[in-house]
Amino acid sequence: MGGNDPHQGEGDAVNLTDPTDEMACYVAHHLRDEDANEVWLSHRANPAEAVLGSWAESELCQAIVTEDGVPAGMTGVVGNRIWMLGTPELTATKERRLHLCTKGRGWVQHCMDRVGEPIGNFVYAKNRQAIRWLRFLEFEVGPAQPYGPSGALFRPFWRLV
Repeated sequence: MGGNDPHQGEGDAVNLTDPTDEMACYVAHHLRDEDANEVWLSHRANPAEAVLGSWAESELCQAIVTEDGVPAGMTGVVGNRIWMLGTPELTATKERRLHLCTKGRGWVQHCMDRVGEPIGNFVYAKNRQAIRWLRFLEFEVGPAQPYGPSGALFRPFWRLV
């Protein structure tokens, strides 16, 4: 796995749990490069602003942790916009990616049930892994269009049912 993080590579599963301040700060401090780039292009937000702001604004929010309790990401819903931000630990192993898919489907359905209307957001058009994952979660993904202050290409995604 590499790196100097003593937690990196420990445990293979991911689970959803209620977030804490410490978890949110950990995710913000260790945000994946692709997520940091996406929130900068879409909102001109740094990792701390993106994670902590999204958490503070969310009606629903869950932390994603490894089986060893290491924060790997956070997800939530603001209005009818669903979001997820993660650390490299989120998808570090095949088993974590599989759990993210299976648990993700349940989380999305829970969000749909609670919000009571279609949910969606925008994904950076160059983030192919995220687009594949969104399609697996049964989101429709639209064509790329300029979005946010950067005017970078993002793809809208939504789920109606």
